[in-house]
Amino acid sequence: MEPNSFNRPFKRTGERVLGIIGLVFNVLGIILTFALNNFMKMMTNDPQFQQEFEAEIWNDPNLTETDAQAIIDMMYMGMDWMVSFGWFFIAALVISTVLIVVALIQLNKNSKLSGILFIIAGVLAGILSLTSILLYIAGIMCFVRKPPVVAETAYDNDPMRPL
Repeated sequence: MEPNSFNRPFKRTGERVLGIIGLVFNVLGIILTFALNNFMKMMTNDPQFQQEFEAEIWNDPNLTETDAQAIIDMMYMGMDWMVSFGWFFIAALVISTVLIVVALIQLNKNSKLSGILFIIAGVLAGILSLTSILLYIAGIMCFVRKPPVVAETAYDNDPMRPL
């Protein structure tokens, strides 16, 4: 009896590899965003940095007093905004990472669910980032790739099959 190539389980190696790469990029994004957030928070709370920055702005001969004060105020407001947005981005990446892990676990059991989870994780990882594009491709592959159809005949192992 020769082995039938259609009896092997359908492998989703491509989807799995793209999902794992997306997972690694998400974890790196979480680590880098966390480090950047802490650096920005440290800079805004450092009095020496504040004094040096303000001194540079006040000593610029091209700026009026109101312009210099506006730049200083906008810098502090912008740094606070960036720290707040950084925490939002970290939360979105953590949720995206959890969705990728669930999608990878469910990949061979329920490919449609995995596809949906990959696409949602891609949106949370950033609409057009490299990570999201990889996750979109993995999600689309989950929907498009189908296991091959096995054509079974009624005479496979029947000793009375017709000649």
